[in-house]
Amino acid sequence: ASLARARASHRRPPRVVRLRVVAFAREQLRLERVREGILARGRVVVLARAVARAAMTRARAQKSRLARLVIALVLARPVASSSPVESSSSCPAVGTKTHFGCDDGVRATRRAFDMWELARAWTPGFCASAPRACEKGECARSAAEPALTLHGLWPSYSTATKSDERDGCYWPQNCVKPSWYPSSEKWTYAAREIPSGAAAERIAPAWTRDGLGAHEWAKHGTCASWIDVEGTTRGMTQREFYNVTFALAEALGTPEVLLEATGSELSLADAQQAFGGASKVALGCTKSCVLLQVVQCFKRTPDGGVGEAEDCPCVGVRDSRYDNSCAERCERVRVLSPEQTGCHADIASRVASAR
Repeated sequence: ASLARARASHRRPPRVVRLRVVAFAREQLRLERVREGILARGRVVVLARAVARAAMTRARAQKSRLARLVIALVLARPVASSSPVESSSSCPAVGTKTHFGCDDGVRATRRAFDMWELARAWTPGFCASAPRACEKGECARSAAEPALTLHGLWPSYSTATKSDERDGCYWPQNCVKPSWYPSSEKWTYAAREIPSGAAAERIAPAWTRDGLGAHEWAKHGTCASWIDVEGTTRGMTQREFYNVTFALAEALGTPEVLLEATGSELSLADAQQAFGGASKVALGCTKSCVLLQVVQCFKRTPDGGVGEAEDCPCVGVRDSRYDNSCAERCERVRVLSPEQTGCHADIASRVASAR
């Protein structure tokens, strides 16, 4: 809105408004792909939280579905706080538990999801984590950049729901088609709906090169369509789910502290502070403390969009062995560079021997 007013008066926008423009708005991911007909003809700007709240208020008033769903695009980056690192007593079982989701979880538990988890991989760490990982397209020399890349956006529960499956249902998964879903939209996985172009390749190489989107839509994305237990209230279509997921990953980017630590290591506390502190993030590591994954938590807006960042629940996320193993076993976290993955060592040796 500030940019529009500045353009109308032929003035240069205030400096506070000239924030980093989301790369997707310059590339293939144009918001006109979203069916509701809201076109982003200009730039999508990463705004401060105060401006994001104002944008949400205006969006509700205008009943603009796209503007509400894509609040992800106007979230400010999480700011590392100067508060002390969270004590282990506030989440005593950190990184030690195993949790499970439940199939068709919204209907099975009679409870709609109330939060989102965004999971991103540290690609070199993933590529070095298993012998066959190097065979993945995301681990190719041209793709394995030192950066956080998209794993997935997951509908989740802030508190577990009792179920007959193991110790409870921590997230819904593998949801069926809700009654509201438009017949004109594909429900089964449609690769053509995934954003394409250079920005998408950089943000989500596992999706664009290895087909991870098929798994993510079937397991998690289908449940993004369910924002009430009856399946009658409109949630996200497959296309909207992909657009919001990619936009959020792009808007958040990779913290400078991780980029600076590439090829070496940093303290667990510093890694957590890069995302706002221990309560704001879960960090997954190998047994040798190599960073694999970062999980951040966000509120679910009333209409099913992605809202502001929030504390990740202790039970379900921060106590998860899968999500937060770094906090359980590591005082320092290793941030591998692409050269440290070992994926291209055989190629390098053949080149050297041929000289």
